[in-house]
Amino acid sequence: MTVSSTSNIEITLWHTWALTVTHEACEYTEWKFNAEKTGGDPVIPSPNLDTDLVMACDQLVDCLIKAYKNPIQMQINVARYSKVISPKDTRHNEEREKKLLERCPPGHEGTKLVEIPMTILDASGAIIAWYVPDALTDATQNQSDLEVSASLKGASSEKILKVIVRPAAIATAALRVMHPEQYWAGLRAFSSLGEKAESKELQEMSETFQYWASMFNSLSIISNWETPNH
Repeated sequence: MTVSSTSNIEITLWHTWALTVTHEACEYTEWKFNAEKTGGDPVIPSPNLDTDLVMACDQLVDCLIKAYKNPIQMQINVARYSKVISPKDTRHNEEREKKLLERCPPGHEGTKLVEIPMTILDASGAIIAWYVPDALTDATQNQSDLEVSASLKGASSEKILKVIVRPAAIATAALRVMHPEQYWAGLRAFSSLGEKAESKELQEMSETFQYWASMFNSLSIISNWETPNH
């Protein structure tokens, strides 16, 4: 399978890869999102997508559209902020944090409880965050019971990767809408890795690519915990 990005760079994906289905789900999600946003014609999903995956994409699009139409603008300038911070800013230097706060104030007062889909815009109008609660269907969240696993290495890796195919595809579809440049960069990276795995006869890597369905190259799971407000 060969796909092309907006920059006309050809990307090769093998038909046996789970990423091929993910890519088609992402295409459908982006086209449907744009159609819903502009009032365009209905979008027909690829016959390669099963009904549950299409329904999951539809629910994601519904949440993305609601978020897109519910923007909250802040006065922080992300471009300016990104230029003044560095990897050395670990939040342990109170004096440094105070100076950063003075130079780049948060752009809001107090806290705001948000319970519906929304986007956060910076002073220039650029979307810097999406909040899309209930973006996953129940079928996507409850495919099997989670088991403790220190890593994806070992005999259980294939089983784990197969179980998370649909959540991975939906997360990647969200990335396609939210940050298309990162999406295409990820696709090119996996294409390049696949070619190198084939040319160097790295069998284990080639086999793993058959089941890897996410455009992200790492996974992080939070189970039975709450994250701090962020």
